[in-house]
Amino acid sequence: IDVVALDKTGTLTTGELAVERVDSFPPGRENEVAELAFSLERLSNHPLARAITRYGKQRALPHVEFELFESVTGQGLRARRGAQQFFLGRREALAASSHAALLDQVAPAAAGFSEVWLSCQDVLGRIILRDDIRPEARPLIEEMRQAGLRTVVLTGDRQAAGEHLKQALGLDDVRAALKPEQKVAAIRHFSDAGHRVAMVGDGVNDAPSLAAAHVGVAMGARGSDAALEQAEVVLMHDRLENFLAAYKLSQRARTIIRQNQVISLGTVLVLVGFALAGSIPLTLGVVGHEGSTVVVVMNSLRLLFGRTGK
Repeated sequence: IDVVALDKTGTLTTGELAVERVDSFPPGRENEVAELAFSLERLSNHPLARAITRYGKQRALPHVEFELFESVTGQGLRARRGAQQFFLGRREALAASSHAALLDQVAPAAAGFSEVWLSCQDVLGRIILRDDIRPEARPLIEEMRQAGLRTVVLTGDRQAAGEHLKQALGLDDVRAALKPEQKVAAIRHFSDAGHRVAMVGDGVNDAPSLAAAHVGVAMGARGSDAALEQAEVVLMHDRLENFLAAYKLSQRARTIIRQNQVISLGTVLVLVGFALAGSIPLTLGVVGHEGSTVVVVMNSLRLLFGRTGK
C-alpha cells in the first residue's frame, strides 16, 4: 500500500467524547434540548451518541418516547411524536428546514469541537462535544511518512475541524464534510490513480469504505459490527500504532516469501541440472531437496522474532 485513509472520530481521536455545553435558540431551553437529544441518541451506538447518552445518565435526564425512529446514514436521526417531527444530526441537513435563517446566524463550533444539532417545530439547539486527539497519533503519522506512506483523513466532520486536525498532526491531506458514499468515491479515486489504499475506521459509516479499499483496517474495541465484518485487519484494544506494526510485519513476510521462493526453486533447479548430467547420487539429491525444505521453514520462523507491536 502507499496511501492510508483514516477516519477521524474514534480512529485519530480517542472516541471518548464529552459534552462541552448545550445551546438553545432562543436561549433558555437548554434542558429541553438536552432531554430530546438524550432520548434520541440512547437508541444509537455512534461515538457522539454514547457521549450524549452518558451526559444524560449522569444528570438523570428523563427520556421521551417516540412513535417513529429512523437513522439516516451520514445525516443523523429522525423521529416523530404525535404531529411533531424531530431531527438530530448534521448542521448541513438543516439547511433547507424552517430554521435555516436562524441557523445561518449561529457561528459553527470552534475548531477541535464537534456539534450535533436538534431541530423540532418550536426549538433549535445544538450540543457541542470535545474529542481529544490520540497522543500516539502524531508520532504515528510521522512514522508513516518516513515509511513512504501518504496519509489522508476522510471525515464527515466540518472543514474547520478537518483543517485543525491536519495542522495538529501534520497530515498530507484532509477531506471533510463527506457522506459515506463520498468516502467510497475518494477511495476509488485513489485506486483509479494507481494507488493501493488502506482504510482505517471504526463506525458504521466507514464500512463501505473499508470494503472498497485494498485493505480494510477496523478499530477492534469500539468498532461497529459492520466495520469489523468488512475489515481484513482488526486492531485489538484500539491501539492505532499496531497498524504500523502490521504494515511492517507484512513487508517482512513478503520479503521472506520471496527469499523462500528463491531458495526452494533454486535448489530444485540445481539438483535437476546435476541429475540430468548424471553427476549426483540419489542420496545426495534427496538430502539436498529435503534440506531446502528445512531451510525454508527455518527462514520463515524469523517472523517470530523482532516483533514490531503487540
